[in-house]
Amino acid sequence: MNYLTIILTAIIVILLAKFVFHVNLKRIVELIINVLLGILVLWLINKFGGSLGINIPVNIITGLVVGVLGLPGVIILLLLNLIGII
Repeated sequence: MNYLTIILTAIIVILLAKFVFHVNLKRIVELIINVLLGILVLWLINKFGGSLGINIPVNIITGLVVGVLGLPGVIILLLLNLIGII
């Protein structure tokens, strides 16, 4: 799964949540920024972390974690990678 697909899926989920749960626009913008920052950091980790033995696979599970949680999700994935779970 590529990064653009993850970003678009996360934005669609956020917009659907806006209509279902009647979330205000400010919160939606904050969530979109959180998703974009999470994807950027995940890309940077995979780009430069290989020499340190850090590689977080990009798949539907990690995409959903980063898409929903954003930067804290990347930190959780990084910690799981460091202890050997993923």
